[in-house]
Amino acid sequence: MPLDKDGVPQIYQLRRLAVALTMVGGFIDAYTFEQRGGSLAAMQTGNIIFLSVDVAKRNLPSLMTKVAAILFFSLGVLAVSLFKHRHNTHYWRIPTLLLEMMVCIIIGFEPRSVSNIFAVPPLAMVMAMQTTAFNAIEGHGYNSVYSTGNLKMTMIAIGEFHFHHNRSQLISALLYLELVVAFAAGAIISALLQLSFNVHAIWFAAVGILLIIVGYSVALHQKNIHFSD
Repeated sequence: MPLDKDGVPQIYQLRRLAVALTMVGGFIDAYTFEQRGGSLAAMQTGNIIFLSVDVAKRNLPSLMTKVAAILFFSLGVLAVSLFKHRHNTHYWRIPTLLLEMMVCIIIGFEPRSVSNIFAVPPLAMVMAMQTTAFNAIEGHGYNSVYSTGNLKMTMIAIGEFHFHHNRSQLISALLYLELVVAFAAGAIISALLQLSFNVHAIWFAAVGILLIIVGYSVALHQKNIHFSD
C-alpha cells in the first residue's frame, strides 16, 4: 500500500480502487457515445474533433453539446482543485463520488428525446471530478476516465524494462496495462447492458460507484482507527 511522507497509507491510491474507477470511466464514456448523441463525457480531445466536424456541417445542437461538455469538464477539474484545499479531512474525495452517483441516477431518467446538452455536460463535470480527485495508483499518476495516457505509460515502461531490465518498470507496465484492460472492460459491459436497458443502463454505473464509496469509506475508517491508536 502506498504511504505518505509520515508513513500513513494513502487509501485513495489503492490498486483495486483505481481499477474499479477506471471501469466506471469506460462504462460512462461508452454510454454517452452510444446513448447521448455520439458525445464523450470524459475524452475532450474527441469532443474537440467532433466539435470541428459539427462546425463544418453546421450542426448547431450537437456543437453546443460538445462545447458545454468541454466547459463543464474544465469546471469539474477546477472545482476539485479548489475543494481539496478547503478541507483537511481524509474523506474529502467522497462527496465527488456521491455527486457522480447522483448525476448517473438522474441521467438514467432522461429519455433520449431530451436534449443531450442536459446529459453529457453534467457527466463530463463529474468525470473530471473523479479523475482529478483520484489521480494516483500506488505512487504512479494515472487517469481513470480515458485510456490513452495509461496505454502510453504501459509502452514506455515496457521499453524501459527491455533496455534496463529493471523489475520495477515491469511492475509499472503491468499496472498500467491492468488499467487499460479495466477501461475496455467497463466499456464492453456498458455496451452489453445498453442492449437491454438503453438509457437506463447508466444506473448500473451508479451502483458501481455506490460500492466504491462504501469500500473506500470502510478502508478510510479502518485506517483512521489504526493510526489514531
